[in-house]
Amino acid sequence: MRLAILLAATALIGLAAGADGVSRKAVSSPGMDPLSATGGSAWNGPDTPGHEKHRYRHGSTYKVDAGSTADACEAACGEDGVCQSWSFVEAYGSAAARCELKRGSGKSEENLLATSGVSPRVDASYWGEAAVAAPSPSTTLSGEADATPEIDGN
Repeated sequence: MRLAILLAATALIGLAAGADGVSRKAVSSPGMDPLSATGGSAWNGPDTPGHEKHRYRHGSTYKVDAGSTADACEAACGEDGVCQSWSFVEAYGSAAARCELKRGSGKSEENLLATSGVSPRVDASYWGEAAVAAPSPSTTLSGEADATPEIDGN
């Protein structure tokens, strides 16, 4: 009798656990290249090195300016001797875009309107001087003639 009650209780608990509405079927999605699906790069990092896209940093905000781009916010932080980290928040609704300079690096949380980072000064002191960016590619090939080619002997 006790065994029957124990089996019935176990069955009821199993039914209750299965009633959470979650299907036990495997989730499948159509075949797609992961990089195309996410718009990410091959190394799965931020679009701009040093930028934490979709991240907002908390940490002793001491200055808030009207912002234009994340690059401008990063540059403002690098020029300020107090700034340790920054967060750029895009405009939303009636709120204008803003650049927040921070005294500390603080905890980071997801925010789809924000891009954050560490001050370039702090980054350089930790990692050393940044490598010089590679020159942009030329529009003419090496050895290409400067004169326009003759067409049909003209």
